[in-house]
Amino acid sequence: MVPVITGIGAVSPFGIGKEILWQKLEEGASAIKEISSFDTSPFSVKVAAELKDFNPTSFLGKKGLRNLDRSSLFLLVAAKLALEERELEINENNTDKIGVATATTFSHFWPIVEFDNEVFKEGLDFASPALFPLTVISAPSSAVSIRYNIQGFNTTLSSGFPSAIDALNYSFVALATDKAEMVLTCAVETLNFYLFFGLHKLKYMAGINGPLINCPYDRRRNGPVLGEGAVVLIVEDEKRTKKEKAKIYAKINGIGLYFDGFHIGKIHPQGRGLEEAIKKALEEAEISLKDIDCIFSCANSSYDLDRIEIKVLKKIFGKNLNKIPITSIKSMIGENFSVSAGLQIVAGIGALLRGIIPPIINYKEKDPDCYTDSFVKKPLRKDIKRILITSFGPGGYNGACILEKYVGGN
Repeated sequence: MVPVITGIGAVSPFGIGKEILWQKLEEGASAIKEISSFDTSPFSVKVAAELKDFNPTSFLGKKGLRNLDRSSLFLLVAAKLALEERELEINENNTDKIGVATATTFSHFWPIVEFDNEVFKEGLDFASPALFPLTVISAPSSAVSIRYNIQGFNTTLSSGFPSAIDALNYSFVALATDKAEMVLTCAVETLNFYLFFGLHKLKYMAGINGPLINCPYDRRRNGPVLGEGAVVLIVEDEKRTKKEKAKIYAKINGIGLYFDGFHIGKIHPQGRGLEEAIKKALEEAEISLKDIDCIFSCANSSYDLDRIEIKVLKKIFGKNLNKIPITSIKSMIGENFSVSAGLQIVAGIGALLRGIIPPIINYKEKDPDCYTDSFVKKPLRKDIKRILITSFGPGGYNGACILEKYVGGN
């Protein structure tokens, strides 16, 4: 089986659709602005990579949206875009052959707190039940299946930063074992007051322990700027896709996942899990180190994460790392948690198709402990065939995948 991507739906801080994401990343634009969707007066940090003026009714109509939260609406829009691209009509003949695998971590946080607030404010007898169904982490994934009449499996995965890669792996296993003929591989994360409060309290964001700047690998880095978004990738086997003459965007050539179990709130200091994940992805892809043309890294402007990632990449690639362009789209769209790897994959597909590697913006001051000569500091025109996507973070979860340009002649 050769898994390929045949539909892409993206909701990013830049707007709706993959084209606006590709364009803005290639321009080196920043999506980081003053937050408008909730009150930031209690916080010293007041910016994020937030999608402004989100109007789901312009894509979904008004019916059935009343009791849905921002995360579910993001994902429904992304799914609609992906399904339209695939020109897929879901009916009684194929509905049970289509699955949904969704990556998310914080999407249910806002409904949980809001429901609890209503219970304490209105009392047990008067609290509205409308929020309660949204308190489960699987709510956005369920919304996709309900809205688009998908009756195959529906699964939610929550494994931190690399959750989207985890969901992609789950999708591949489902295809390989005939659990589905097609999978909507989804990822979503949205900003809200309570999530922002929690991470602000933990001091896990730029501007608290240093300057308010989002600058992966730069010596001034002191934490990420938060972001949001949603991605839906339609994944299926190449043979079936070619039979139906569907457009193929790219091939996922290998996936590596590894849980190092180091610490619930810290990253393994030697990056053991990330190293193993990258090695597994390369092994599964059956390619050598020299076959990697570019790296879309996980770097998010955190002091430890960026430094550990470069340490691992140097250990694996050695001196050849200086010849492999490395970028981080998080310099422009912030840290998006469970959807971050999904957005990296969409950005990577854009680089494969359009021949432009987006830059790391805001990079100015070299950190000797976190440096290689191949950082992409301005948009780079380059014909590339394979991209390494990396994703890892606190808690022990690590993921990597190899994205490959499709040359099958579709």
